[in-house]
Amino acid sequence: MGKMTVIGTFTCREGMADEMETALVRMVEAAHDEPGVEVYSYHRGDEDAFWFFALMSDEESMRDHGQSPAMQAAMATFAPLLAEPPKMTAMRPLAALGVDL
Repeated sequence: MGKMTVIGTFTCREGMADEMETALVRMVEAAHDEPGVEVYSYHRGDEDAFWFFALMSDEESMRDHGQSPAMQAAMATFAPLLAEPPKMTAMRPLAALGVDL
């Protein structure tokens, strides 16, 4: 089937951006040992806006992502900081520079 990407955006509660940054670093650290996670990154936009990009080796890796105890603990600190649910889209990558598709 091939690799999968997930791209998303979300906002944190007003005044919680520093806490969100700390939580996102924990999420990346927790994803480090998950099988099939090739790229897992968060990016800060204007004010309280954040972006997410992940490249997974396959659909199974994407589906299983977030199930480890480390990731569950990291997600527990992330969720209360959200202003609203994240907007995430999963898709198949077409072409890229710098990653093996």
